[in-house]
Amino acid sequence: MKMAEAGLNHDPLVGATLGGLYHVERLIGVGGMGRVYEATHTHLGKAYAVKVLPEGRADKPEATERFLREAKSATKIEHEHIVKIVNFDSDDEHRLFIVMELLDGENLADRLDQGALPVDEAIEIAKQTGEALQAAHDAGIVHRDLKPENIFLTQKHGRDFVKVLDFGISKIKSPEHGDPKLTATDQIVGTPLYISPELARGIAVVDHRTDIYALGVILYEMITGTPPFTGQNHFQLLYKHGNEAPDPPSQRSKKANIPPHVESAVLRALEKNPADRFESMRDFCAALEGPMVPHRARTLGIPLLAAAIVAAVAFILWPTAPPETLPDPQIPAPPAVTQKSDDPAESSQMEPPAELVKIELDSRPRGAFVSLNGDKKGKTPLALELKRGVEATVRFSLQGYRSEEHRLVASEDDALVVRLRKKTPRKPPPIKTEF
Repeated sequence: MKMAEAGLNHDPLVGATLGGLYHVERLIGVGGMGRVYEATHTHLGKAYAVKVLPEGRADKPEATERFLREAKSATKIEHEHIVKIVNFDSDDEHRLFIVMELLDGENLADRLDQGALPVDEAIEIAKQTGEALQAAHDAGIVHRDLKPENIFLTQKHGRDFVKVLDFGISKIKSPEHGDPKLTATDQIVGTPLYISPELARGIAVVDHRTDIYALGVILYEMITGTPPFTGQNHFQLLYKHGNEAPDPPSQRSKKANIPPHVESAVLRALEKNPADRFESMRDFCAALEGPMVPHRARTLGIPLLAAAIVAAVAFILWPTAPPETLPDPQIPAPPAVTQKSDDPAESSQMEPPAELVKIELDSRPRGAFVSLNGDKKGKTPLALELKRGVEATVRFSLQGYRSEEHRLVASEDDALVVRLRKKTPRKPPPIKTEF
């Protein structure tokens, strides 16, 4: 979530009491579906995180429905790896808000800003996330917007402990909700870097396997440092998720020492056809535990095994003669293929290469990691070459500071300098003294 400079210093809700019970202490962050505050319960003295629907959206039915869905989904599941929802209410000024447990830590997106994770660490995060989503799927709920920003990492017994957030665009199957189609404004949901092929194609009816795909993308990024697909804009990302096969993780990151069974599990989770993925999130997590049989070979079953045993026995028992020396087979080299048109008109109409524009990037303080459309490029200061007139997303991140994201459409050589804002440290709890 991005912080707004003005919001940090002059937020009108800081100091207010929501619903007569939750005294707002400070702004924690700002997201697409609300502003999140730390608030203290006036009777209990306990701190909570309160998410408030922004002004101007409370009168929009689709926004209020999404907000309500987030509260209902999380409370329906009640799993240790899903953020706990305490209350959903509105105040006298008709502000809708959700009260949640207050978490201390960082989201996975901030962790990934520093690069790829050790494979064991990445697998543990993926398994805890998978456990949470399996519980959601068992309750008939599909998240549909799983991304690193929605995976929060706290600490428990000195180890990472996952909390899954934001079920705002989840799909609930229940007698009350049925199996709803998406609205016209919601036909493509999810974040393009992590969207499943079926959501990228705008398919309205999706099931739990869309979450399996998203977790596969996230695990791919955790072990390689980059998502499987990047692009100059959202349309390119949607196309790649729907049509292109990902590089094997071991080819993307040869130094990561990725076990073969982990690579096999990730690639199976990233199958374009949902029927070719794991049947459940539980199966995906189990495949990360140890070696697995390649899923395409499983259908061969016992007959293939029996045939292999018979062939092996026959080979051992069959009398053999001394091998003859055979000449090496000569495989002719394929003729060189050149694609050249004899039509001068066709040659003259070839599309010229896109013109590149140089953009100088810097940050205050310097040394921030820079990624272009999800692909890490280096640290500031640095220069990037962008295609003229093509939209690109540039993200700046630095440990201890809040990430900044900018969309650029380069038209001429230019420079961009961003000023990063420090993360607001959480206020320590008061020391209670008993007399």
